[in-house]
Amino acid sequence: MEFVKKIVPQKGDLLRVKRKAGYYHFGIAVSESRVIHFTASQGDLSNDKKDLKIIETSFERFALNDVPEILEPFSSKFSRDEVVKRAKNYVNSLLFRGKPYNFITNNCEHFARYCYDGEAKSEQVLTGAMIVAAGLGLATTATTIGVKKVIDNRKKKDVIEGDNLIEIK
Repeated sequence: MEFVKKIVPQKGDLLRVKRKAGYYHFGIAVSESRVIHFTASQGDLSNDKKDLKIIETSFERFALNDVPEILEPFSSKFSRDEVVKRAKNYVNSLLFRGKPYNFITNNCEHFARYCYDGEAKSEQVLTGAMIVAAGLGLATTATTIGVKKVIDNRKKKDVIEGDNLIEIK
């Protein structure tokens, strides 16, 4: 499975778009022209927690002039209809998993991956933590937050639950 650049998504696709700031924004395709994603009303991020919610928007609003990528092949354990149904259950909610948006523990990737495959995880948060820890020479800190565990156990599934990294066997 890998993300490929594609202009027209299908219902249930896991989408991501790389923003100029260097991060990926994630969503679930409802159709080829609509997307559900955890975002702010005027962009992806906001300092106002009440402005960050799960909404259904146009594909263009999701893409914001960037080229989206789609995870291919479709590999969810859920049907395309079920993926969309799971996402629609959260539309207009300020909360996902009972919590507001949090860049590290409850972001757009956690939401989209949960709808897609049932695991609320953010690979870019884990990757970013590894890069920061390595760049700062913080092996002890990296171990404390579970980053070394992720590196050592790449074949096992890791999920962020709350503020803790847990290993699923």
